[in-house]
Amino acid sequence: MVEKIISKEKEKVHPFIERCEYLKNEYGLIIPDVYKDFFTKNQISKDQVHYRIFWEEINYDDFEFVFYTENFVKYIMKRFDEKFGSNADWKVLQNMLEEAELEYKRKKNSFEAENIDLSFIDQCYEERGRNKEDLIITLNVYADCGGGEYLIMTSDKKGYSGGCYHGMTADIEYNNNIISYRILENYTPISDRIREIGQYSNQ
Repeated sequence: MVEKIISKEKEKVHPFIERCEYLKNEYGLIIPDVYKDFFTKNQISKDQVHYRIFWEEINYDDFEFVFYTENFVKYIMKRFDEKFGSNADWKVLQNMLEEAELEYKRKKNSFEAENIDLSFIDQCYEERGRNKEDLIITLNVYADCGGGEYLIMTSDKKGYSGGCYHGMTADIEYNNNIISYRILENYTPISDRIREIGQYSNQ
């Protein structure tokens, strides 16, 4: 009996999956599965603002913004108090935290800068295993003079959009010392957010 060999056509890879691989290789940008699942299973126009950010030919370093999780800030404050005790200058820590948000190096997964010593922040990050879930890494969907909207890539809010106005912060107190850090609010799952503004349909 002559055995028939049936060759199966290789399953076509969705363009968005290919784009995610490109962003990973070119920019070190890891797109969570929740976005991959949503955008491959639904017909979303590439002109839709939340989808377009993944397709634009831009320098993604200019559109990535980092926020801290509450737990990470609490840990940093605890370690700062342990290290410096009564000599701790909490204004210095406040300044370091504000600067470090702007100096996160995605490909190295570290905090470093030329104009300020961020070794303490980076050491705290190292002690927690350089876990990106300690950070809320986002892509800026839009921004204006009032604030902006962000797609969240890490933390327990990945797959959500979040918004903030300029200067929006929360305070954490530790041993009568207060540190402020930037926050997002109005967290909305990406599927719900796109439904709110249209351009959504099931395949």
